[in-house]
Amino acid sequence: MSTSTDHAMPTPPGVRVARSVRLPGGRSEPLALFLARVALPLLLLALVAVFSLLRPETFFTLDNLGTVLSLQAVLGILALGLLLPLIVGELDLSVAANLGLGVVLVTGLTSRQGLPLALAVVLAAVVCTLVGVLNGLLVTRVGINSFIVTIGMSTVITGAVSAYTQGNVFYDGIPPSLPAIGQGRLLGVPLPVVYAVLLAALVWYLLAHTPAGRFLYAIGGSREAARLSGVPVRGLTLLAFAGAGLLAGVAGIVQAGVLGSGNPTVGPPLLLPAYAAVFLGATAIQPGVFNVWGTIIAVVTIQVGATGLALVGAPFWIEPVFTGLALIIAVAAARYLKGEAL
Repeated sequence: MSTSTDHAMPTPPGVRVARSVRLPGGRSEPLALFLARVALPLLLLALVAVFSLLRPETFFTLDNLGTVLSLQAVLGILALGLLLPLIVGELDLSVAANLGLGVVLVTGLTSRQGLPLALAVVLAAVVCTLVGVLNGLLVTRVGINSFIVTIGMSTVITGAVSAYTQGNVFYDGIPPSLPAIGQGRLLGVPLPVVYAVLLAALVWYLLAHTPAGRFLYAIGGSREAARLSGVPVRGLTLLAFAGAGLLAGVAGIVQAGVLGSGNPTVGPPLLLPAYAAVFLGATAIQPGVFNVWGTIIAVVTIQVGATGLALVGAPFWIEPVFTGLALIIAVAAARYLKGEAL
């Protein structure tokens, strides 16, 4: 890989020439854009290297790698769902509460109502998807701002969860097969990590290789232009909210399996980390664009940083400070580098 500033015509005095980098296949792109694309993955590698040197006996181990990935798998699934409404230019502030709804439904339906686990999983996923559909209908058909709709829906869900659980944690009568969903391994890899990778590949394929995915990005770029081009804006926006609800439900089911219980408070604290991961991910791979693999790398980067800081004995308040600074610095760097490229 090499940089090039060759031009067929001489450059007039005072005119700035953007350096470019040659990529495999003969393609080239501005150097600043290339640096923005790889900045976050390089930050992840740097964090791994630094913490491995500082704590080689505890950080640089397969057990710690499995723990880091498992801890963030549920957040990764939730962030994938959050991507969809953000791509079309809408907010969904109810996804974390919807995750909590999935947790209490799958545990409550099995332990309190005595339903088979498979039926409880399906019902929990359907209910969470319907929450997303209702969000989408209120935004696209009634015309209410998505911020208002989803923050209101989040409050409604929180109240419904409290009414259903009465503030209690479901842990009696949980079928043994439920913890197996979240605590098992496939070829040594924690199952939540397997779910997150498979879902990431599926969402990436839908966004990058189907007309619906391209239409979603077109809506986010210019809703009116997309409508005039014949894109079914309302239908696809509704589909984006439904997808967010479904993935929030799946994340809740996996979380219930990880915990082996139904804690009604697990959902809301994941809202800001999920948004941080999605926005941080938009600075990598495809700078300026909400994208799947950037989001996954961001989720892992945040967890590697938090875990590494804990292992080196940093005080407890360092973790949120690190997460916030990483988000601000990465976004600022990506905007600067992209501006340089343009």
